[in-house]
Amino acid sequence: MKNITIKTEADGFIVAVLDMPGRPFNVFSEDMMADLETLIEQVLTDCNAGNAPKGLVLTSGKSSFVAGADLGMIQDFGAMRFTANWQQMRDRYSNLGKLFRRLETLPVPVVAAVNGLALGGGFELAMACHGRVCVDAPHAQLGLPEVVLGLLPGAGGTQRLPRYIGLAPGLEMLLGGASLSPSAALERGVVDKLASQEDLISSAISLAGEISAGARWDKEGFELDSDDLAKIGDGFNDWALALCGIDKNTADLYPAIPAILKCVGDGFAKDIDAGSDVEWDVFVDLMSDPVASNMVTTCFLAKTAATKLSLAQLPKVEPVASYAALDGVELNPKVFRKVTQLASGEAELNVGPVGDEAADVFLAAQSASTPASGATPEFRFVGDFTKSEVLELYVGTDLEKAAKAMSLAQTSGKSVVLSRSAESVNKVLLATCGAIAANSDAQALTRAVAAVGLSKQMAEALSVDYAPTLEVQAADKQFGLDILAELSLAVATFAAAALTGDEDKDATLLAGIDLLSVYGTGFPKWSGGPLSCLTMFQRGELSSSKMNIADLEWTFKSPWGYKASKAS
Repeated sequence: MKNITIKTEADGFIVAVLDMPGRPFNVFSEDMMADLETLIEQVLTDCNAGNAPKGLVLTSGKSSFVAGADLGMIQDFGAMRFTANWQQMRDRYSNLGKLFRRLETLPVPVVAAVNGLALGGGFELAMACHGRVCVDAPHAQLGLPEVVLGLLPGAGGTQRLPRYIGLAPGLEMLLGGASLSPSAALERGVVDKLASQEDLISSAISLAGEISAGARWDKEGFELDSDDLAKIGDGFNDWALALCGIDKNTADLYPAIPAILKCVGDGFAKDIDAGSDVEWDVFVDLMSDPVASNMVTTCFLAKTAATKLSLAQLPKVEPVASYAALDGVELNPKVFRKVTQLASGEAELNVGPVGDEAADVFLAAQSASTPASGATPEFRFVGDFTKSEVLELYVGTDLEKAAKAMSLAQTSGKSVVLSRSAESVNKVLLATCGAIAANSDAQALTRAVAAVGLSKQMAEALSVDYAPTLEVQAADKQFGLDILAELSLAVATFAAAALTGDEDKDATLLAGIDLLSVYGTGFPKWSGGPLSCLTMFQRGELSSSKMNIADLEWTFKSPWGYKASKAS
C-alpha cells in the first residue's frame, strides 16, 4: 500500500498511518480507498487465521488527520450525472461509506488517533471507529462542512453524528457546517480522550485495550433518545430549519439542505445500515442536481486553486517584507499577515488609492462607475476589503510589480484571482444591476432578490431593500431568474472579449470570473456564478424569456469543467 503504512506494536496492536506521498494533506482518493480496503481485508484475514491483533489504531503521518475528499474525484462525481445511470452513481458514491461500515464491524477494537484537522470524510472515518483520541491543540478541528459546498456528508456522517451527539446539535453541525474544537468534541461525546501530540498514539493504544470491538449502535441494549425520536415525523423539517435559523427561501435554493433533512428525518430512527442506505440514495439525487456541481466547482475547486494558478502566470520574486498604506487608504495591519506595515517612503511596496502616483498597487473598490484600469496593478474588491475571501489582482503593464503585489496578497489568506481586463467583472455586474433597476418596479425587484438569493450588495445595486426572508411566489422566482439571465448575458459578453484562444488559460479565466462574481458582488452561490448560471440556461435547467439560447455565440462549461467553445 502506498498511502497507508502498517506498524505492528510489540504488545499486539496495529498502528496504521495514513500518509499520501507528495501531498500536504491526506484526502480520500480512490487510491486511498483501495488501500483502506486492503487494510480491512488484512485485519480480517489475520482474525480468521487466529492471529487477530489486540486492536487497530488509525492515525496520520501529516500535520492533519484527513482533510476530506480528493478534488479530482469530487469533480468527476459532479460529471457522472451526464454519463452514468442512477445505480452506477450510487455504486461509486457509496463506496467510501461501505468501507467505513466494514471498518466499523471489524471484530477488534478500532481507535482513531486524530492528530489535526478531521473534516468531511476525515471526521466520518473517525466516527466509524469504535473510539477516538484527539490531540489537545487548537489546530485540530472536527467537522462536516459539506453543506457550504452544496453537498452532504455521504459516508455515514448524517447518520453517525446525530447518534453520537444528539439530534439537535447534530443537525446544527450538519446544516451549519461548523466544526468542533477538541475540548468541545470531548464534551459532546464524539471524542473519548484528549492527549498531547507526544502521547497521542500511546493513548489511542491504551483506549483500544480498554474498549470492546463494535459501535455502540451495534451492541445489545442501544437505544436512541426518546425525545429525539419524538421529533422525527410530521413537522420535523420545519422544526429543524427553525432550530438552525434557516429560512424557507434558502432551503428552497440550496438542495443540500432538504437532502440532509431527508437523510436524518428518514434514516435516524432506522438501524445504521438502513439509515446509511437512505443517505446513499439521497446523495445520488443530490449529485444529480446541477447546484451541487456548481457549488463544488466554484466554492471549493476554483477557490482552492485560484492563488496557485495566479502565481503560475507571474515571474518569481522575493517575498515582500513590508508595505505602506498611503494617504486615502485604510488597511487593517492584520490583513497582510507577517508583513510589516511601515510609513510611506520606508516600505518595499506602497498601497494607495486609485490615481496616486506614489502607489505601486492601487486599492480599487468596485462600483458601477469605477474607471477603467491603466498601467498600475490593482487590488480590486467589493464591499469590505478585510472580510473579502477572494481578491482580484489586476496585473497592469509591469509584471514584476504585479508579482510583488501578488506576494503581498498571498499573505492575506484570501484566494487571489489574476485579471488582465481593464474592467472587473464585478463592475459589469453592478452596472447591469443599475440598468435593470432603472426599468423595474422596486417592490417586484425586492421579492425577486429574495426569491433567487441575490446578495445584499446586489440588492443595493438594484436600489431595493434587502429582505432575504420575504415570502415569495412563483412569479417572483421567475422574475429573479430573468434578472439572473440578464446578468449572465452581460458577463458572457465580458468573458468572450477576454478569451485568449489558449484552452488552459481560458479555463482559468472563466473559473476566475465565476469565483469573483460569487465572492465579490455576491452572485448566488447555488448558481456557481454567472457563467455556470448561463450554462444552466443553455442546458434547459433554468428558463427565462430574457435568454434566447439560439443567439448565444459561446458556451463556457463542459460537463468536466470550464471550456470555451463556439455554440452549435
